[in-house]
Amino acid sequence: MPRVSIIIPLYNKANYIAETIQSAIAQTFPDWEILIVDNGSTDGSWETVQEIHDSRIRLLQSPKQGPGAARNYGLSYARAEWIQFLDADDWLEADHLEKQLTVARQDLNADIIACYWQEFTDENPAVKTLKKPSGMGKPIEVLRDSAIAFAPWAVHAALVKRAAISPDYYWPEQLDQYLGEDIAFWFRLVNKCKVAYGDSQGALYRIQTSECRTENLNPQKWFAGIDAAIKFNQRYLENHDYLCTPRQCEMMMRVYSQIYLLARQEKSPDVELQALSAASRWLREYFQVTRNPKPSMLVRHLIGIKPFLRFAKN
Repeated sequence: MPRVSIIIPLYNKANYIAETIQSAIAQTFPDWEILIVDNGSTDGSWETVQEIHDSRIRLLQSPKQGPGAARNYGLSYARAEWIQFLDADDWLEADHLEKQLTVARQDLNADIIACYWQEFTDENPAVKTLKKPSGMGKPIEVLRDSAIAFAPWAVHAALVKRAAISPDYYWPEQLDQYLGEDIAFWFRLVNKCKVAYGDSQGALYRIQTSECRTENLNPQKWFAGIDAAIKFNQRYLENHDYLCTPRQCEMMMRVYSQIYLLARQEKSPDVELQALSAASRWLREYFQVTRNPKPSMLVRHLIGIKPFLRFAKN
């Protein structure tokens, strides 16, 4: 039985998938399996993976479309103790799994091992920006509060125990039509799991590709995705009889404020209004649940979010 199942959802990534697979094959820790889950590719991706021969690679075809559906289909076949999700245009440095599993051996109770990741673009691949996982070195509540509105790390910057991902905690396939489905996936897990942190920087995250699903400058898609993920997370809290904490309200206010600024930049007035309304709502909620408001939140409350953001930008 392998120690790690590497699950790679694949949809039209013919230019990248071979490199992604080779980065997994090159791991210094050899006890793994790769499950490549094709999601209806039409660009030759499926044919490319069929030409890569390694007995540890298993090829699957998802009966449903969407990244979450593909990852869940892979989970249903995964045999290992640990799960490594890896998108088809990203890759892992050779010692990534070895470093992550060292942390797992040091903390046997950990369900998630999170680490740093590096972002780069095809235009300038030699320049990489190091990113730190949310909550590192801080109480778990900091991570849980932030994760309601922000993905805490890149998808492949965390190793997850297979036993922690019961069907109730699978990827939310109803969010596959949106961006930001990882926000809903990680939020539920970090609210029940013990998280440990490693020092690996070997998760390489390719951004701003022509096929990039996140479409960073599309305010309509970002608002729809973030809003759907936040509402999904709110339902999770309600189903567990949890109330939003002050910092969760602040995080939701902040993410909608960011979308408001993006909508202004991209001249999308409808999204501006929706995002500003949502940010203002969570600012009001913050003051209903906090006893000790932050000075910056008090200023927002006194002058309004729109003037605050205009002043802060200047």
